[in-house]
Amino acid sequence: AQGFWAVPTGSAPGIGEQRVAAMAGQSIEEWYRSLPIITRIGLTTFFGSSALFMIGILNPELITLNWLLVINKFHLWRLITCCFFLGKFSFNFLFQLYFWVTFSSKLENNELMQQPGDYVWFLLIVIVLLCVISLLLAWPVGLPMLGPSLIFAVLYYWSRREPYAELNMMSFAIKGYQFPFVMMMFTLLMGGSIWGDLLGLAAGHVYYFCREIMPQTYGINIISTPGFLARAMVKYQPQAPGAPPPVAPQRPLFQGGGQRLGGN
Repeated sequence: AQGFWAVPTGSAPGIGEQRVAAMAGQSIEEWYRSLPIITRIGLTTFFGSSALFMIGILNPELITLNWLLVINKFHLWRLITCCFFLGKFSFNFLFQLYFWVTFSSKLENNELMQQPGDYVWFLLIVIVLLCVISLLLAWPVGLPMLGPSLIFAVLYYWSRREPYAELNMMSFAIKGYQFPFVMMMFTLLMGGSIWGDLLGLAAGHVYYFCREIMPQTYGINIISTPGFLARAMVKYQPQAPGAPPPVAPQRPLFQGGGQRLGGN
């Protein structure tokens, strides 16, 4: 597996090397607890939903996306659960979990996601985009299972955040920004469908455009993290030992210059 997938970055350890080094001397429980909180919850949900399906407890029909049921019968949970199900255990299932753990951890620890709730807000926006865009591919119900698309959206946005990270795939050196397209080409060569990947790419790129391009080019920020979510997530924000507890960002109650009493 390491010969197939490694991530050297010159003198600095790459993703694969960091993970091998981090796991050396660690138990599975220690490795699991060392993951960022949202990545850890996602890993648990992906594995748990597939495990319940495999032992016959969970019926996928109850959690997959169906817009007709969402609209007519208010099955709102389907908008979330459809993105955290990968189907039965398989080799592809293990690859999807590997990609989630690797690139979700990197993205959750990225400097752009350092404020409390930023990464949760990113995932929520991408999930909504996936559910809506999937209608274009499967009208009027949408694609039933969007877990792989969510993982690809995370992978794609990571590639925009670290475009020049060096990766090594099957002895070929590639850059971070090339990786999503190399993966789609690899899927095609293996006889698979890339529609789910294209869906994830589209959702990830819409978020990238709204989060980074619009504020820099047009001075407009339409997807900033809501204050209530930041306050709810502040206690889960990692901090250095001995550091004071993080404080949720506060929005001013009143904005504007105001006017002095008695003035004109």
